[in-house]
Amino acid sequence: MILDKVLEFGLKDRNIHLYSTFKWSDKHLIFNYKIFKKQLLFIKKFKKSYFIKYSIKDIPKSCCTLDYKIIDFDETKDIICKETNQITRKSCDGLCLNKSIDFIEFKSLNNFFDKEFKYKLKSNKEYINESQIIINKVKDFNFNKKIRDSLWLFDYIINHHALKLNNSEQEYIYNNIKKNYFIVKDNYQPLINLALQFNTLGKLSNNKLSNRETMDVYINKELEEITVINKPQLIDCNELKKYLEENR
Repeated sequence: MILDKVLEFGLKDRNIHLYSTFKWSDKHLIFNYKIFKKQLLFIKKFKKSYFIKYSIKDIPKSCCTLDYKIIDFDETKDIICKETNQITRKSCDGLCLNKSIDFIEFKSLNNFFDKEFKYKLKSNKEYINESQIIINKVKDFNFNKKIRDSLWLFDYIINHHALKLNNSEQEYIYNNIKKNYFIVKDNYQPLINLALQFNTLGKLSNNKLSNRETMDVYINKELEEITVINKPQLIDCNELKKYLEENR
């Protein structure tokens, strides 16, 4: 399977080349071409794989206590950005390659409501309401940017000269393998069905939604705007566990 080939390549330690940046100091005020050339072309080499797997519970920012191992895609991003000498990009927290290409973003909404939400509500009590705090937070998540950059990073891997995928294999990945984007939140039992929430988005106060339910509504609304991948899904940790077990 092509994804097995990609996974094997990503997990394999390889030489990563980092070019140093030349920096002037007082002793270099007189131009010395040999010193300049030596420092400019200095290459740092070290063994590193593009893919590093951790248990989900050990992934930074994870809100799930699962032992299932996935790729820490933030680390993949850091390695590629250093290797390509570019400003850091955003990325999803995790990547899973099985029957499909699954990008995973963890969002601890419990942590947000327990800390940040209460602080902002208290400090801005006279100027902002609860719904506005939630809307601003969802905008800050920047889901669209994260998935676009994550797709670019994955594209960098599958086009890597050392992976040696031919054109037909690359086209198969692009056109035939499903790509998913999961926003994973803490386990939580909503009081009403999300489908009903969309029909009442403009009447949140009348339906007396909880803040957690309001957050779900606006996250789903934001995900509706993403068109570069299969329809993103907002799920909880239990749903992620079930999905991963069914798609090993």
